[in-house]
Amino acid sequence: MPVLEGPALTDKGRIQRDAVQRGLVLVLLSTVALVAIGLVMVFSATAPTSIRSVDADPNQQLFSVAVRQVVSAIGGLIFGLVLALLPSKIFNSKLAHGALGLGILLQIGVLVQGGEGVGGNNNWLDIGPIAIQPSEFLKLAMVVWLAYMLGRLSLKEIQVPETLVIPTLGFTASIGVVALGGDMGTALIFGMIALGMFWLAGMRGKHLVVPLIIGAFFAGIFVVARPSRLRRVSEFFGDLVNLPDIHSPTQIEFAQFAFGSGGLTGVGIGAGKEKWWDLKAAHTDFIFAVIGEELGLLGVLTIVALFLTLGWGLKEIAVHHPDRYGQLLAGGAATWLAGQAFANMLVVAGLLPVFGVTLPFISYGGSSMIATLGMVGMVVGCALGVPGVKESWRVRGKLAQRTRTLIRRNG
Repeated sequence: MPVLEGPALTDKGRIQRDAVQRGLVLVLLSTVALVAIGLVMVFSATAPTSIRSVDADPNQQLFSVAVRQVVSAIGGLIFGLVLALLPSKIFNSKLAHGALGLGILLQIGVLVQGGEGVGGNNNWLDIGPIAIQPSEFLKLAMVVWLAYMLGRLSLKEIQVPETLVIPTLGFTASIGVVALGGDMGTALIFGMIALGMFWLAGMRGKHLVVPLIIGAFFAGIFVVARPSRLRRVSEFFGDLVNLPDIHSPTQIEFAQFAFGSGGLTGVGIGAGKEKWWDLKAAHTDFIFAVIGEELGLLGVLTIVALFLTLGWGLKEIAVHHPDRYGQLLAGGAATWLAGQAFANMLVVAGLLPVFGVTLPFISYGGSSMIATLGMVGMVVGCALGVPGVKESWRVRGKLAQRTRTLIRRNG
């Protein structure tokens, strides 16, 4: 039945279509699962502060923070759906310049607005009653812009330094406005995304050595420039060689106590103790420790498996997408979402110094939720642009509808 195949495809085209479809299914299933788990865990992690707020002021809404996260998730799903339905050619154009420019301007607005920020990181912009984190949307804009700029270059052109001047300037401007706000953790994620995309575009590893050395140099300056960062790094190396200090534990040691209390299956959702008093940022940077305590090792491995699934699905799309822009967009998304996730988990597990990054889809944060779901939406839209993918899904949908109709009639 040729109609079921959609447009006529070559053998290579069918292989690409099937691989992209598999990747798309993995991305969608893992994203939905991570968002659902994240919403549940934000409710649990914010329970102590919410209950205390209501005790202090009965007029306060119970679980108001968690409810805002639900609203953000709904907004993110709508944003992602809109981006998925738009033709990918819209952003594979000069419009990418506008997206990056707007992101940089919003981040400059943070610097102009001033303020102390949170934890020394000035990364929030007040727009009326709403506070947004422009750096999250700047990540999305930078992935789109680099996919467009690098996708226009051939593998031979990628090896010529002169052709990379403009992409390098755009990346430098993005990471620069974030670093000026004092958010070293987010700046490191920007660096990871950019280096990953340059490498995926075909830049040789030896050409990345100098940027890595320069990046490490500036990261060192940022660490020593602020005592709190230097203390975190010192605590990290101290924790590697010393047993936990039960009299004056560090933040990482409190997280380890949470993991230890969770055991194999956890103490149960809502029953964790560390979040009540000792574990700071339990609903943001350290929500992975709450998962370890309340869902145990099985819960931790589930989260790891879901992010591996997400990364694998994005990899499948990146490898088999026929267009360079689509390849780099999916590759950049994988570098951002999976890379940041494992960076966060390694920090919470005590295998990296604390540098303040959230767990995508799970940690509390409206800007992060909307931006990451927008990134997934753009990849979905790009995948649906692969010849045969959208048509095949339509055919399967029609077959499923006909099957349900036949079952109802026979019933």
